[in-house]
Formats: sequence, structure tokens, C-alpha cells
Amino acid sequence: MSPARKLIQDLAAGRYDARLRGTRKVCAVQLSDDERVVVEIADGSFGIASEGAIEDCQLSCSLDDFLRIFRGEQNLITAIMQGRVGVRGDLGAAQMFQSVFSSGDQQAPEATR
Repeated sequence: MSPARKLIQDLAAGRYDARLRGTRKVCAVQLSDDERVVVEIADGSFGIASEGAIEDCQLSCSLDDFLRIFRGEQNLITAIMQGRVGVRGDLGAAQMFQSVFSSGDQQAPEATR
């Protein structure tokens, strides 16, 4: 497993956003030519998508930009507007992934029990 895939998997594990209940979206994160991780929202929970999942959008950025977004030093939408992050596909779906690409304590309901 690539370090970037492990990092994103660890970041997404246990994340939950109640505002996204009932939502199923898939977003690929392209960090370099050979580092691509596909993340999904499934009923408000975030995780790594299964092999062959159909993507709603793709975000392309450097690992440094990804980490700045995760640490809250850079807003995802602002980074897109500045050209630091490329987006292909459904911009609305990309906006939903701001929750996983920003630090916070949101955990799935079963993780808080």
C-alpha cells in the first residue's frame, strides 16, 4: 500500500458527516501520476471505495496541498479556484468531500458508542 493511500485511508476511517446521510458519492484523489486513491461517502460515512467504483469527481493535487487542506490551512474550494487543486466531474460532489479533507472529530455514530 502506498504511503498516500494509507494516509488517506487513515484520515477517512471513522469519519462521519450527518449532513450527508442518504448520500452515496465517489471521488478519486490523484496525488501524482502513480498515486490515486478513490474515496467514497456512503450514507454519511467516509472510506476507501471498492475496486471499480464509478467516480462522481476527481480531485488532482500535490500531497503537500492535500495535507494543507486536511490541516485546515487551505480551504478545498479556494484551492480549486486558485488552481492548486484540479477538479473534474461533479463540483457539488467535490464540495461534499471537504468534510473528509478537513480535520475534525466527526466520527460515525457506532464509533461514538
